[in-house]
Amino acid sequence: MSVRPLRSVIPSIGTVAVDHSRVLDTLVKNLQGMAYRCRNDPHWTMVFVSQGSVGLCGYMSDELIGNTCISWEELTYPEDRTLVRQAIEAAIREESRFAIQYRITDAKGQLKWVAERGMAIRDEQGRIAIEGFIEDITAQRTTLQALEQAELRYRNIFEHASEGIFQTTGDGRYLAANPALARLYGYSNPTELIADLSDIKHRLYVQPGRRDDFLQLIAAEGEVINFESEVYRRNGSRIWISENAHAVFGADGELIFYEGTVRDITSRKATEDRLRMLAMVFSNSNEAIIVTDANNRIIATNPAFTELTGYSEAEVLGRNPRLLSAGSTEPEVFRSMWSSLHQHGAWQGELWDRRKSGEAYPKWLSISVVRDNAGRITHHIGSFIDISELKATQERIRHLAHHDTLTNLPNRFSLHEKLEQALSFCRRNNRQLALMLIDLDRFKTINDTLGHHAGDALLVQVADRLRATVRDSDIVARLGGDEFVVALPGINSPSDAAHLADKIARRISEPYQIIGQEQRTSPSIGICLYPNDAVEIGDLLKNADVAMYHAKAQGRGNYQFFTEDMHIAMTQRMTIEADLRLALERQEFVLHYQPQLDLRRGTIVGVEALIRWQHPTRGMVPPNEFIPVAEETGMIGAIGDWVLSEACRQLRTWQDDGIQHLRMSINLSASQFMDKTLPVRIHELLGQYGLEAGLIDLEVTESMSMASPDESISVMRTLSGSGLTLSIDDFGTGYSSLAYLKLLPIRTLKIDRSFVKDIETDPNDADICDVTVLLAHKLGLEVVAEGVENEAQLKFLLSIGCEKVQGYLISRPLPAEAAEAFIRNKPPMANLGTVDLWPHT
Repeated sequence: MSVRPLRSVIPSIGTVAVDHSRVLDTLVKNLQGMAYRCRNDPHWTMVFVSQGSVGLCGYMSDELIGNTCISWEELTYPEDRTLVRQAIEAAIREESRFAIQYRITDAKGQLKWVAERGMAIRDEQGRIAIEGFIEDITAQRTTLQALEQAELRYRNIFEHASEGIFQTTGDGRYLAANPALARLYGYSNPTELIADLSDIKHRLYVQPGRRDDFLQLIAAEGEVINFESEVYRRNGSRIWISENAHAVFGADGELIFYEGTVRDITSRKATEDRLRMLAMVFSNSNEAIIVTDANNRIIATNPAFTELTGYSEAEVLGRNPRLLSAGSTEPEVFRSMWSSLHQHGAWQGELWDRRKSGEAYPKWLSISVVRDNAGRITHHIGSFIDISELKATQERIRHLAHHDTLTNLPNRFSLHEKLEQALSFCRRNNRQLALMLIDLDRFKTINDTLGHHAGDALLVQVADRLRATVRDSDIVARLGGDEFVVALPGINSPSDAAHLADKIARRISEPYQIIGQEQRTSPSIGICLYPNDAVEIGDLLKNADVAMYHAKAQGRGNYQFFTEDMHIAMTQRMTIEADLRLALERQEFVLHYQPQLDLRRGTIVGVEALIRWQHPTRGMVPPNEFIPVAEETGMIGAIGDWVLSEACRQLRTWQDDGIQHLRMSINLSASQFMDKTLPVRIHELLGQYGLEAGLIDLEVTESMSMASPDESISVMRTLSGSGLTLSIDDFGTGYSSLAYLKLLPIRTLKIDRSFVKDIETDPNDADICDVTVLLAHKLGLEVVAEGVENEAQLKFLLSIGCEKVQGYLISRPLPAEAAEAFIRNKPPMANLGTVDLWPHT
């Protein structure tokens, strides 16, 4: 290794040859430390030591040279010896200088910190030696440690403070930030915050110009105290902060930075907002609010209190709320109130108060108590409203809950209550009770034809007539729809019920004026007797319902007493209804077609589509068994639509098979006839199957057409205007008005079979047929006679000018294939002849 002379460590004093020892002594006298040269051995044996050794370690130089008294290795603190030797040996290897700090123990046993600097050289004999300088740095070390501890304490405060701490530049950049501030603003650490949030003015504050307010305030005051602002967090959410900061200036008065702290005051601001809101609620609430102290003296009221009671706040402050009482509330209510307040801290209920004007009114009061930390009551808070309207509304609701809104009769719910009372009376006194279930005939037709307002008007008039017909002790109620109940408690015999039922039937059957028109209805009445027929309300109503349906089946407009046979029939009817609901889905309906013969040409010119029900277990069910059920249950609409569609489909099939001349007659139900969408639906089917409208004849019963003549005329004109033809079916069985009949846009009258079947034996029926044909021809209409079963009937009808006939003489209704075969194979009927059954005398 290369060696450097001692002057490489001690500054040179020139080139004059002098004694090294004297030179070193002279140079280091004024130095606060010890210069040395030592061997590179385990003891660091000293060869030269300056006089500074005394101040450094308390030993004279001659006590250290040659390890006379103690070696430098021994003076070195044991825990630092390895560190020192490693540093010096590394310098030797690398031919570099070394500098190291370590501890020594001086002659007094005191521990000192020293700083040693030096390098390896070769002495005069060429051996490696160490030259260097050692100085006492204990004082500096102590000061440094104090500074480090102070900095550590500051850093600990900075790093672990719960408040955010910052230093920012004048132009709005962060110089320093602690973790609390980073967390506050939504950053993982301060480094992220400083790197990202580089424009405080535009990116931190929600309110524009808030940074300028900060700078102006701190420029004017030198600091900002509790500077509150809404700021953005990293994720865009908002919080409220409070800043305390001051400016830090340099020696020349220049601004170095701003530093300060930040607190999250979002919760406090929310609390303040909530308090403001509560104050607004108190002031603006529609409920009167009153606050009393622990002694129940009023200390605050709101404006609604004044508006409700008439008392100003000044008039009631310091007074007991009892001044508001009307004096009509039971004392027990107040005892219960105070008991609940002390036990549960709250109470609510109804009290009667008196306004300043003297007017008494009911109020709904809610009271809560406020307690301190010790659980003592400090305040009572009460809020109340005037419930005068509410109580009136409740009374109206109670009335509505028990009465039908349209007729003001007791409703189903009230009926049960009144029947319970009536039955109890009959049980106690061993008396009978008659329960009548009344259903209005033709109501649905009137309602559908003239509209719901007309139906409602009819129901109101019926209710008035029922009330006027019964005794005050009798019960009249409306179940719903067009069903009414009349109960007669305390009757002596069923004849009493029969007498009243007859009276009701006659009164209800009288004409009504509905929207300027005369309308008629009649009641079908079912009667069930307590205790003979049933003893429970449900059974009484059920059996009366059975009897009512039997009355309808008997021709309507009559009353029937319940019998067990009726119950069996009703059970069968319910079975039919249940099966009927599945019949369409299961495709159990079929159409049969009855040919119509043109008497003028003797050929088949049309067919009437007649529905049949092919029941899976009962076989073929005739229409008179299921059509009434379908009409009553509302299923007739879907069934009627299926008939229209199937008849059109079959006519298309026959046309495709070469039968081009045939016309299809289709019966419409009352609901179909009055359905506003019927014309559209028929034309959809005509378009779907490619049929001409003139091939379809729609049959409407006489009673349907006369139910509401004006409406019927309008509907018929719409249908006939689109090319369809119309026929009046069952003519003679209803009550046609000739004035209206001539206005109906119809093509054909169909004489009901009830007149045709007896024309051979009853001259009246023959005359009816004759007059009907004459009338039809006068109106320019054709006539079809139904139910022709023998040649005499046919010849008579031909003789009076009837154009067409249908009946078993021609053919019974046939399935589609059989009808097609009949039409193809039936030869024209010629030489039919005529007969004069009842020659005029």
